[in-house]
Amino acid sequence: MIFTTDSAKQFLLSKLKERASQDRVALDDIEQRMFLFSESSGTPDFEAQEKFDRDYDADAYEAKVTKLLRESYAYDKHIAEAFHEWAEALKTLGEEDFYGLLMVDQAKIPRPAPRVGAGFWTSALEMFPFAITELAVIGIAWFVVFQPRGIVSRLPDWSRLILLPLFFWLIWYVGKVFGQVGPSKRA
Repeated sequence: MIFTTDSAKQFLLSKLKERASQDRVALDDIEQRMFLFSESSGTPDFEAQEKFDRDYDADAYEAKVTKLLRESYAYDKHIAEAFHEWAEALKTLGEEDFYGLLMVDQAKIPRPAPRVGAGFWTSALEMFPFAITELAVIGIAWFVVFQPRGIVSRLPDWSRLILLPLFFWLIWYVGKVFGQVGPSKRA
C-alpha cells in the first residue's frame, strides 16, 4: 500500500483504536485528536491541545498509547502484509513532526531510515542554477579584483578595493535570492 502523510497518520491511529477496542481501553475523541496533533501542520488542532492540557495527564496518556502501539505492532509484525504496512507508513512519515511519533518511538517501534537516493539528485539539480550563478560572480570578481593584468587591467588599485566589498555583497545577495525561491520555500 502506498501512503500519503495523512493516510499514514490515519493508519497508525486506526491501529491504535483497534488495539484499544480489543483491550477495552477507553480512547476518547480528544486523545485521538492529540495523537495526530502537530504544531507545524497547516491546521493545528489547538482546541484539542487546550482541552488536553487542561483535563488530561500527559504522562499517563503517553504510557497508555505507547503500550497500545507496542502491543499492536507486536501482533502485526508476525503477519507479513501487516508488517509491510507498518514499515511503509513509518517510512512515509519519515521525519514528520506530530505527537503520535513520540509514542511510536517510546514503544521502540523501528522506523526505517530515510533514503538518500532520489532526494539527493533532485536537490543537486535544484541547486545547479544557484551554483552556476555563484561561480560566475566569483569568477568575475577574481578577474576584476585580483588579476591586475587580467581582463580589466586599466582599473586603478583603489577602484578594485572598492569593488571587493561590492562583490562580497553580490555573492551574499545571490544566495539570499536563491534561498527565497529555493526548493524548501516553494509551495
